[in-house]
Amino acid sequence: MRYLPFLLAASLFAQSPRTTPPTVQNISPRGIARGMTAELVIEGFNLAKASAIYFSDRRVTGKILRVKELPDLPDIRIGANGTQSSIDVGPLPPRNQVTVEVDIAPEAEIGDVSFRLLTPLGTSPEGTLLIEPYVGEAPDQEPNDTLAGAFETYLPAVLTGVIAKPGDLDHFKINARAGQSIVVENSSMKVGSTLQPVIAILDASGAVLRTYGEDGETLTFTHKFDKAGVHYLRIADYERSGRASHQYRIKVGEFGFVSLNYPLGLQRDSVAKINLTGHNVPATVQAKGTPLPEDPFSTYLRPEGAYNRVKLALGRDPELLVTQPSPQLTLPVTLNGKLDKATPVHKFPFTAKKGQTLVFEVMARRLGSPLDTTIEVLTAAGKPIELAAVRPVVETFTTLRDHDSTQPGVRITHWNNINAGDYMMLGREIVRVAELPRGPDEDIRYEQLNGQRVTFFNTAAEAHAIDKAIYKVQIHPPGTQFAPNGLPVTRIYAQNDDGGPGFDKDSYLTFTAPADGAYQLAVRDVTGATGPYRLNIREPRPDFRLSVNPRNPNVPRGGTIPLTVTASRLDGYSGPIDLSFSNLPKGFTVSKGRIEANQNTGVLLLSAPDVPVAEAFPFQVTGAALGVTRQASPEDNLKLIAVGGNPDVIMTSTTRSVELAPGETAAIQVKISRHNGFAGRVPVDVVNLPPRVKLPDFGLNGVLLNEGETERTFYIEATPAAEPGDYTIAVAGRVETRSNQQNLSAAPETISVRIKAK
Repeated sequence: MRYLPFLLAASLFAQSPRTTPPTVQNISPRGIARGMTAELVIEGFNLAKASAIYFSDRRVTGKILRVKELPDLPDIRIGANGTQSSIDVGPLPPRNQVTVEVDIAPEAEIGDVSFRLLTPLGTSPEGTLLIEPYVGEAPDQEPNDTLAGAFETYLPAVLTGVIAKPGDLDHFKINARAGQSIVVENSSMKVGSTLQPVIAILDASGAVLRTYGEDGETLTFTHKFDKAGVHYLRIADYERSGRASHQYRIKVGEFGFVSLNYPLGLQRDSVAKINLTGHNVPATVQAKGTPLPEDPFSTYLRPEGAYNRVKLALGRDPELLVTQPSPQLTLPVTLNGKLDKATPVHKFPFTAKKGQTLVFEVMARRLGSPLDTTIEVLTAAGKPIELAAVRPVVETFTTLRDHDSTQPGVRITHWNNINAGDYMMLGREIVRVAELPRGPDEDIRYEQLNGQRVTFFNTAAEAHAIDKAIYKVQIHPPGTQFAPNGLPVTRIYAQNDDGGPGFDKDSYLTFTAPADGAYQLAVRDVTGATGPYRLNIREPRPDFRLSVNPRNPNVPRGGTIPLTVTASRLDGYSGPIDLSFSNLPKGFTVSKGRIEANQNTGVLLLSAPDVPVAEAFPFQVTGAALGVTRQASPEDNLKLIAVGGNPDVIMTSTTRSVELAPGETAAIQVKISRHNGFAGRVPVDVVNLPPRVKLPDFGLNGVLLNEGETERTFYIEATPAAEPGDYTIAVAGRVETRSNQQNLSAAPETISVRIKAK
């Protein structure tokens, strides 16, 4: 969809002042060579009095040199549908420019590094800076749309520039040796560029020798020159478009670069030989299975001479290199294989006892392999194994638009006799209804994790075209026969394509053996691609991973905000997870938290002292269950707590607890007081609702306190499928601003919700 900007005059809106969190809009330069000290210029809203900068790599440090105010930009407000927005988000906040002296140690990792600025209003969202090899820059100097205007470049170099207008072409002139191989890597997307570069290699006459990037993929390639002499690199956009955000920083030279490694991992605390594919790197290296401090399941390998590093998985089971035909497997085991044209399908024989449950997990795409695997358990004779019979009982249709394979919302024509908790079949994926539409202009919403649809019974999420039939279904034992009802019965077999949220294109299959005997597992790529994979076969090991949001809580002075902790449950674990908070700064307080059984989220309320605090503090949220602890978002080194300004809104809840049975509703009353001259509307976020509990009076704008209102009573409803138990929710008032950072003020105490048995 095309979005057309509209310049909106401030006089169209009765603007109410409000505090906009610090916001980063642009940085320059986008990359700095390691071992260098250079000035970094950061522009954004409300960066006045920035006092510190924090980097995700300790080998990168910075010092604020100066801060100045910039003139306002035109007031552009775009609504969700691309038209002008009538929502009051306040007057334009001050725009500032912060100049930072950045010092990058020679041993800093080449790649992207994140940063946050500290201001009196809290920390900024993450910005990204590229750490590059110590080579020269070759700037885009217009006009260079033709060979005659090409900028002469001496390799190695970083090509920098922007495809600023539709049809723009940038040319760079180089001299090549016969047989010389160069690596070309585009890093632009890591720093927010919208350019999808297409790079052509031309000879001295302008004839195109080879073009890379025409598939629209992120670009890294190696090119070998057959002849010596002048050559040209031509950079264009994949869609031949052009705009200011089409910036590029493209490394070109005889760098050491690892494009692929095999195997993709090794056993923890062991040593293994790793074969490398790439340019100017050794063919084989020794890797140690020493886990990362923040991740016990991974380690990194940077071969000598390479400027990129590869991630290796660490396993706990014996490791085998795959041979075909495979010997009988002894479980548990981790198999390291490579699909190729000669053996596009790998098969592995194993035995299982009746009722024994096994987990088959592939790691390929998550570790840089190009594979999109699919796996299937077969009988010893190679026949598929039915796991369930799926009988449709209600038919409806997709409408309004095509639907992708991730969004939890799907528009359907009707939902008679469909309820929350029901299973539905879309194509061949089975999902479960989380919430019904409230009207014809709303989607039915399916259960999700981190914004992605969750599927059941080993099915994989798919894209769905408009006007396709979808069904409410019943799940029956394998082999069940049905009287015809005019709707198609589907059989589910022991197979999986994509494992769901967190698995990318990797497969994950849970299989319970229907009888004692011999079976075989087949692994292949859905597109016929070749590459390495890593396959772990084990009995279930219930576990969990955690993430926390926001990662940089800016708590108003004397105020409270909610932190949402999300659990990715592994191998069937559905029990509770107790949450705790580490490194709590002096003067702050935090509520107790828990992710209840069968729930994916928990909430912590973080409160700040009513005094300014001149620094930001690292923090950690930990979850405990099954006798183990897991850190939330352990890979993020920029989880920082800061104190913001005085709150625009203070929210309280006069309701402390509610009790309701499935099918019943309960009232919750909230109140707000407005400060700092803020008089705008206040949407209310209800955080951590239990599964299949909804807001029946949600309305078009949600639970809302309009201008001039100070209290509101709203209701929560336990659907008939709601599960009995004790839960905790939080309520927070949201101040709408021009920042993508949340500006919330939570009631300082949680609300207990008890769902009674019917």
